[in-house]
Amino acid sequence: MKNVLLLTALLVVLSAAATTPPEVNEKVIKAFNETFSEAENVKWQEKENCYQADFKISEIAVRAIYADDGSLLQTVRYYTEKNLPSNILAKVKTRYENKQVFGITEIVNDNEVSFHIVLKDEKHWYWIKSDPYGNMEQTQKLKRGEPAEKTAF
Repeated sequence: MKNVLLLTALLVVLSAAATTPPEVNEKVIKAFNETFSEAENVKWQEKENCYQADFKISEIAVRAIYADDGSLLQTVRYYTEKNLPSNILAKVKTRYENKQVFGITEIVNDNEVSFHIVLKDEKHWYWIKSDPYGNMEQTQKLKRGEPAEKTAF
């Protein structure tokens, strides 16, 4: 019985330690709160030489990466076509008609803002990269591999 209690106590301590968020320094917290005051469900991770915050603002999933000094290194936002800038969406709809927008990843850092757009049709997946001005290139095209409909034997 003693061993069971000891094992249970050890498991409780280990699980509590595993879910404890990292100690984020004050500069990072201050910069985050000033920039993302509407953030909800913030989860912090400590990475090598930086901190990563994953959170939501409205319906958009966001990842922000901060240096130890509180400077924002990169943001990544994941959303649907309704949040894509209209100039880019118009070009996607014209150039890739009959394709459905599956999802968008927006990456912002010191050097670049880019939109990575995933489209699909009945046979293929398409990866498109666009800049803020709507200059775009197809970076990948893959055949869809969803399982075929089950047939009766």
